[in-house]
Amino acid sequence: MIRRDFLVRQAEELGKVLGQILMKLCGLKNDATAGRQIEESCRTLLNETNVDIDQLLEVPSDRFVQVLQENKAMNDANLDCFATILFHIAECTEDKEKATLFYERSLIIYGYLDHFSEVYSFERSYFLEQIRKALNIAVN
Repeated sequence: MIRRDFLVRQAEELGKVLGQILMKLCGLKNDATAGRQIEESCRTLLNETNVDIDQLLEVPSDRFVQVLQENKAMNDANLDCFATILFHIAECTEDKEKATLFYERSLIIYGYLDHFSEVYSFERSYFLEQIRKALNIAVN
């Protein structure tokens, strides 16, 4: 029981950190300070959660979600929030290649959640559609 409580607390703390980062990134698309905010958000992720976005981008696509889930605090809600963070980073990234990587990783997480989650999400469907448009993938 103590281990379960510890994992629940870890998931809640991770959710708080991800939520704070997401709040900083929302609405940055046309903001001149977007690059600095993205760097700060990546540093916060690394310092608070030990998640290095640059290393994650190097993980093969077929193992991406699995690697994220190695962190026991990365539950479905936190995966969803992390995918949204990646989406917003992609929108703000001027380097098209890097933006594509962020969109693709976000798409992988949302696709996983869409397939395995028991809960349908309109927001997730919206993000999936937007990512597919950004990547020029045909939307069903």
